[in-house]
This record gives sequence, structure tokens and C-alpha cells, in this order.
Amino acid sequence: MINTRLKIILLISLLLTSIIIATFIGLKHLQDVNFDRLDYIMQTENAVDTLRSRLWILQEFQDEEALAQTKAAHDILSQQLSTHHFKKIAITSIFTNLIRMNDNLGALLTFADKGLATTTKHGITSTNGMLTARFNMTLQAMSEELTSAQSLMIRHVAHQQKIILYFAICILLLGSLALLHQIQATLKVFNQSLRRLTKGIMRLSRGDLQTKIKIQQDNELSDVAEQFNKMTLRLNETTIKKEALQFEVQRQTQQLQAQHEKLKFVAEHDDLTQLYSRTAFERQIDTAIARCHRTGIHAALLFIDLDKFKQINDSLGHHIGDQVLVESAARLLKSVRSSDICARLGGDEFVIWLEPISGLLEVKLVCDKILKNLSHPLNLPSHQVRLEASIGIALLPNDDVARQALLKIADDNMYLAKLTTGNSYQFSESANSALNNLHFL
Repeated sequence: MINTRLKIILLISLLLTSIIIATFIGLKHLQDVNFDRLDYIMQTENAVDTLRSRLWILQEFQDEEALAQTKAAHDILSQQLSTHHFKKIAITSIFTNLIRMNDNLGALLTFADKGLATTTKHGITSTNGMLTARFNMTLQAMSEELTSAQSLMIRHVAHQQKIILYFAICILLLGSLALLHQIQATLKVFNQSLRRLTKGIMRLSRGDLQTKIKIQQDNELSDVAEQFNKMTLRLNETTIKKEALQFEVQRQTQQLQAQHEKLKFVAEHDDLTQLYSRTAFERQIDTAIARCHRTGIHAALLFIDLDKFKQINDSLGHHIGDQVLVESAARLLKSVRSSDICARLGGDEFVIWLEPISGLLEVKLVCDKILKNLSHPLNLPSHQVRLEASIGIALLPNDDVARQALLKIADDNMYLAKLTTGNSYQFSESANSALNNLHFL
């Protein structure tokens, strides 16, 4: 069933989205855990540096206060080492060595405590000299071990992130292939069924009442084919001649197509100006905004209001006002590209969607062209009318990325443009600044 296939496509899409979100959450959690571990190693290094400075003071002064400070620093280091929670064997081995070396330092501090009362001798072979050498060697070894632990931790972090990313890429690749397969299979089934339906309808339109549509797949279009076959059977059972039936079918088909096209046009276009209606324009703009988001191109929304149109309408009559609106719409169409979208929102308010645009100067040139074309006199049967307009401009994505917000910005800018007498247009403040400095989007 086509509906089932579409649901599978939706589920695969949701699964791929969930995998992407889970990957980012996992990477964030891994980053936080590894940051805490690296911070723990740095705190241990700070504790070793503090103990090194206290040992240096002890070696210089050889008094009880220096010894007490050194023991306090050693206790802090011991407590710091006892709280490690690494599970990687290599890093755990390093911290086991650090604990052993820290215990050796404790034994040396005990020996140094006993030697405070003895007469201090200088030289490498003296007791103090040998203690100093042992202290320095042990502390240097601890610093090197901590450096190794930090290096191992960094490599471990990189390895974990690589594994997660590779796993996510593989899953996304497989999911994308599955999604592509489902889409191709769905299109294949749909196209095959649709071609058979089309061929059956074409045969029927030629008067072949014996035609039947065979759809092997069990899907929604097979129900349509079954109803079609029933219809042809009932037609075949009637006494209407083939030529008359063919003529009637063709006539009704053409009539329905013509009515469909007419209704579609009426539903999407303004009765007076034949421009897009508000509803059709909003639907077109939503599609255009989605296309701009996908392709990264820029666009502009122009909100145009005819100045003093109410005075023309009130003084010359509604029939003159309608002629002015029709001619204004024609001039707007001539001012823009065939790919741009023009619509009438109501009254004397028009909107134009420009896509794509390469910069603010391009929008400015279009506005100048619109105002120039509108300013030409309208030679009506009994009157000559001169038009002026105010244009408000909103830019995508510079001003906003939502339809309602862009319309609001363009409408506000249009009212700002009306503060200037006669044909004028207004960008947002940031766009005005860029335009004054000859900057592009």
C-alpha cells in the first residue's frame, strides 16, 4: 500500500532525526565527563606543584613549620590521588604508580622529620642532599606520569568521539539508503499504477468500452482501477452507440477540464487585476521561503500602496478606480521578472516577491523601475491620472524568515515611506545603512 510505504518513509526520517539528536547528546555527555577527568588530572598536577614548593621551603629552612606545611601538602595530594575514578587500564596504572610514589614521599618526609634534630651537612653525599635528590626525582617522575595520563586521556577522548561519529555516520548512511530505497519503490509502484490508469482512461476516451485496467499491486490506486472497470462494464451494457458515447465522454471531459482550470484560476487570482489573490500569494510565499531556506538564496518582499488612490476613487468614481487598479497591476507585472510573484492584497495594496536577489542595489533598481512605470500618466477615456506609490521592503533572511513577520516589516516600512512626499520606498534601518555604504547582502 502506498500509504504504508509513506508511513515507513516517515518513520525512517524520524529515526534518522533521533539518531542525529542522540549523537549530539552523547557527544555532549562524553565531553562533560572527559572534561571533568582532565580537570581532575590538572588538579592533581597542581597538588604536586604545591608539594614541590613546600619541599623546597623545607629544604631551605629545615624547621618544624616548613615540615608541617609539607606534610599538609602531602596529605592533600594523597587525598586527591585516592579519589580517582578512571576505568582505562593504562591511566589506572599511572595513578597506581602515583600513589606508590606518593607513599615513598611520605616515608621520606618521616625520615626528614627524624633528621631535623641532627646537624645539617651540605653536599650531594650528605643526608639532606640525598633526601633532596630523592624528593626531586620522585616529584619529577610524578609530573611525567601526570603528563602521560593527560596525553592518554586526550587520545582516549579523541578515539571515543571518532567511534561515536563513525557509528552515527554508518547508521545515517544505512538509514539514508533505506529511505532512498523506500522512496524509489513507492515512486515505482505509484508511477506504474498511474500509467495503467492513464492508459485505461485514454482507451475509454477513444470509445473502447472493453478496456480493463489490471493493477497487480494492492494499493489505493487499485481501488480506483476497480471502480473504473465497473464503470466501463456498465457503459458497455447500455444501448448508447459507440460514436455518441465517445462524443459525450470527450465533451464532458473537456468541459470538466475547462471548468477545473477556470475554477482554479478564479480561486487563486483577483477578479479585477488577475494578479494572485491574498490566499494564493501566501501559499506561494510559504513555498518560496522554504525554497530559500533550502538553497540559501536571498529574497525581498515589496509592499506597495498607491498614494491618494482613495481621492481618485471618491472623486472620479469606482469605475475609474477599477481602471486605475487594472493598469497599475499591468505596470507592476512589466516592472519585474516573469519568475517574480505579484499579488493584490486588497484595495490599492499590492505585494511583490523578488527571488533570487543578489544585493540591495538590485532591489533598489527594481523599486526605481516600479515607481517610474507607475508615474507615467494614465490616459483614461475622460481623465488623465498620475499615480504615486509608497513601497515598503522586507528582506529574507536579513529582516526575518517567517511570512507574517516579513509582511509586517514590509507594511511598517511602507508607512515610513509614506512620510516622504511622492514616489518613495523604505528599507529597514540595517538595510538602509548597508545600502548607504554600498554593501550587498
